[in-house]
Amino acid sequence: MRPARPRLIALALPVVLLAAAACSKAAAPSQEQYASMADSVCESTGEKLTDLEEQYDVEKYEAAATGESTITLDRPERWMRVKIVPQYERMSSSLKGIPPPEGDGTYLSDLYADLDERIETLHRRPSDGRDVVRKDTLLQQRFRSYGMETCGTI
Repeated sequence: MRPARPRLIALALPVVLLAAAACSKAAAPSQEQYASMADSVCESTGEKLTDLEEQYDVEKYEAAATGESTITLDRPERWMRVKIVPQYERMSSSLKGIPPPEGDGTYLSDLYADLDERIETLHRRPSDGRDVVRKDTLLQQRFRSYGMETCGTI
C-alpha cells in the first residue's frame, strides 16, 4: 500500500499556491482610500509634533521660573534636530509604506522625494523651524491635488 502523505501534499499544493497568489495580489487602494490613509498618518504626526512643541514650551517656562536650563533649551536647533526632524522622517517613511494606487507610484515617489528634501533642509537649517516643511506652498499644492488635505500642512 502506498503512503497517503505524498498524494495529500500533491493535492494540497495547488490550493496553497492559489491562496498565496491571491494574498500577494491584494487590490491596490483607490486614490481616495490612499489619500485618507496618508492623511491619517500625517494627522497622527501633527499631533505628536504639537505635543512635542507644548512640552518644549513647558520646559522653557519652568527653566525661566527656576533659572535652570538644559542643553535642549540653550540650543533650540539641537532640539529641532533631535525631536522634530525624526517625526517628519517617520511620517515620510510611513507614507512611503502605504501601497500606492495602480499607476500612481511614480508620482507619489516624486512627491515624497520633495518632502524628504524639505525635511533635509529643516535638518540643515533648524532655526527656520517647521515652516520649512509646512509652509512650502508648492508641496502643499501637490499634496492637495492628490486629495491629501492634512499632509501638506504638517
